[in-house]
Amino acid sequence: MNLRASAVLLTVAAAVAVTGCESVSSRVSGRFATVPPKLRTFDAGNTDIFHAAQYVLRQMDYTLTRTAIAQGIVNAKSRVIPADSLGGARQFTIDLTLSGPAAGPTEVAMLLRQGVEGDFRAGPQQETLRDHGLYAAFFAALDKALKTQPPPWLTPAGR
Repeated sequence: MNLRASAVLLTVAAAVAVTGCESVSSRVSGRFATVPPKLRTFDAGNTDIFHAAQYVLRQMDYTLTRTAIAQGIVNAKSRVIPADSLGGARQFTIDLTLSGPAAGPTEVAMLLRQGVEGDFRAGPQQETLRDHGLYAAFFAALDKALKTQPPPWLTPAGR
């Protein structure tokens, strides 16, 4: 009888352990799944988008870290922003990839990452953000810059 009670108890424990695994596994896999870039298409050529994106990032107070017109790559980082925790900080990085025919339209793929440092036991952490206001702000500023005549990136500073 004792063996039978142990078998029933083991079966019930296994059923309880498995209950909810599907929802937990989908939440866990969703957290570690690759974040797709935000895409926006503009009716402009690669060269204009390339220069306009750099102009907009500078206006947003980002520092350009890598630009390659032939590969259609523009990368930038924000200044280090102090966090609420003592000694903590965060920083955003933007990775842009341009694709399409030289004369346009051009598709802009944007990934926004946030680096956070504050919990010194865990060390610095970086995550790609799925949704953030910086996506919309960048694309709106890029659209505005492309519609401005003369193009602001061609106008010398101080005019």
